[in-house]
Amino acid sequence: MPDRLSRPGEPGFVFDPLTPQFDRDPYPELAVLREHAPVYWWPLAEGWFLTRHDDVVRVLADEDLFSPNDVHWENYVPAPPEARDHPVMRMRESNLLSMEGPQHARTRKLAFEALSRRAVRTIEPLMTGLMDEILEKLTAQGECDFVSDIAARYPVAVISRLLGIPSNSERERHFKDLADAVIVAFNPMTDEATILRAVHLMGGYLAEIEEWMEEKRRDPADDLMTHLVQVESEGDHFQPDEILSLVSALLVAGAETTANSLSFGLLELLRHPEQMKRFREDPSCRADAAYEIIRYEMPGRFLRRYAKKDSTLRGINIHAGQAIYLSIASAQRDPDFIDDPDRFDITRTPLDLSAFGIGRHFCIGAQLARLELEIGLVRTLKTLPNLELRCDFDDVPYRSNPVIRGPARIPLRFDASS
Repeated sequence: MPDRLSRPGEPGFVFDPLTPQFDRDPYPELAVLREHAPVYWWPLAEGWFLTRHDDVVRVLADEDLFSPNDVHWENYVPAPPEARDHPVMRMRESNLLSMEGPQHARTRKLAFEALSRRAVRTIEPLMTGLMDEILEKLTAQGECDFVSDIAARYPVAVISRLLGIPSNSERERHFKDLADAVIVAFNPMTDEATILRAVHLMGGYLAEIEEWMEEKRRDPADDLMTHLVQVESEGDHFQPDEILSLVSALLVAGAETTANSLSFGLLELLRHPEQMKRFREDPSCRADAAYEIIRYEMPGRFLRRYAKKDSTLRGINIHAGQAIYLSIASAQRDPDFIDDPDRFDITRTPLDLSAFGIGRHFCIGAQLARLELEIGLVRTLKTLPNLELRCDFDDVPYRSNPVIRGPARIPLRFDASS
């Protein structure tokens, strides 16, 4: 890397958050934007890219000016009439993450009712048992790939068990495929042919979820899918498309994001042995450690909002209909917001949780995600003794994904059990 990165306005400056270098370490480039162009016109995406904490939080909090719903986008193209009844299009219109106003309040309340019934009562022993089951199959090997053998399997297993899906079933395998397809299909930077393939795959997987919903109506059990089809709040119930959308959101947030946070967390603990020792020995620091991992290495590249009205940010005119890309990763490393932001410190008290959203769009699964990350790392470090990386940290490969950052492989060695 050169001694000094070029700056916006200088010859040769190009901002591209989809390069391999950005995948590995986006923070130097984000720091340049944060200092020299905190409200930056990003030509590739035809929108504003925000990097300072105050601006990111302001936009997330002001739903009167900035909406998560892309119907407000100047480039929005409605689905043609013949496609509007496609399950993917119906699910997209019922997406909790992009709803606004009373519709969002109603759906969020129902989702909270359903999730709290199951999760609060059984989630911790479920997570611990599933993690131990995964690790038990690895202990005699003496080596593994943390990403494929643990991080990619554990979050999907948790969501599947919560929904009542049998372990190692075809339906569970399809759940992971659905999460991958959703990320591709709803990414505006993906080419049309790839999006169409993803939408086609999603149609089949969503049909399986609809079958599962009907099975639970006929034969209810003590699982999340049953609660979703039965939940009631002031006489209101979920519509089928709303359940499809919520399950898909749980898969993306709970599987993809958590898997990458697990991988980032293990890498940083291995990179900081004194902090790994503290994490092993001091349970009181683990909840804050999980939040510090997410702050220090944010898997998501950005959140999108769309200007509903003309406004200004730092003296720059934002026009109605323009897209705004919010870099949570940059916001959480803003030195005006947090002291020594490039230092990884699991004893740091979280200053905010904007990585999980703000206000009415704060993630209803934030506590579950934190607990899943904590249990996953604790059980890994306890079960795989003398854990170490089998390559240099600089040789860990990273995924090429337009929405989510994360290691592609983390080769490990440890003392094998007899």
